[in-house]
Amino acid sequence: MSFDFSSIDSTVHYLRSFGIYGPLVAFLLFFLQAIAPIIPYIIFAGAAGMVFGKWIGFLLAWFGAIAGAWFLYWISDKIAGNLLVVKLQQRYDFDLNKIDNRHIFWVLLASRIFPVVPTPIINIGSALAGVSPKIFLSSSIIGKMPWAFVYVALGNYLMQTKNISNTLTFIGLILLVSFLGIHYFRKLLPKYYR
Repeated sequence: MSFDFSSIDSTVHYLRSFGIYGPLVAFLLFFLQAIAPIIPYIIFAGAAGMVFGKWIGFLLAWFGAIAGAWFLYWISDKIAGNLLVVKLQQRYDFDLNKIDNRHIFWVLLASRIFPVVPTPIINIGSALAGVSPKIFLSSSIIGKMPWAFVYVALGNYLMQTKNISNTLTFIGLILLVSFLGIHYFRKLLPKYYR
C-alpha cells in the first residue's frame, strides 16, 4: 500500500483502506507525526475528523500526539538526561532548575498552543533541560487539545456540509489567531529568560 499524505482526500482514502484497523493506524500516524512531523498535522487531523467523526477523531489526534510527544521526551531523557542543565551550569554558571516551574509550564503551554517552536524540539529540549515529567505532560495535554479539536472538527464539518468556502473561512480565522498568538508570545517569551 502506497503512502500518499499530500492531501486530505488521499489521507482519508488511506485510513479507510484499513477498515476496522483504521483507528489504530490513525493513532500510530499521530504518534509518528509528533516525533517527526514530515506531514502537516492539519492533514492528519482533518482526515481523522472525516473518517472517524468529531469525537473519535479528536481522541485519536489528541492521544496520539501526546503519546508521541511523551515517547520522544522519555527517549531523550533516557539517552541524554538533563545534559543541557549540566552544560549550562558548567559553562555559564546558570542553573535551569532555578527557573520557576510555573513559568516553565506557561512557556511550554504557550509553545504548544501557538507553534513558536517545532514540536520535536519542545519534546527533546524539555527532556534535556530537565523539565519534570509532570510539567511536560500537563502542559502537553492541555496545549495539544485546542488544535486537535479544531482541525478534527474542521475535517468533520467539511465532510458533513461539503461547504468549502465556510471551511476555508474558518481556516483563515485560525491562521489569523495563530499568527497573532505567535507574534504575541515571541515578544513575551524573552522576558522569562532575562
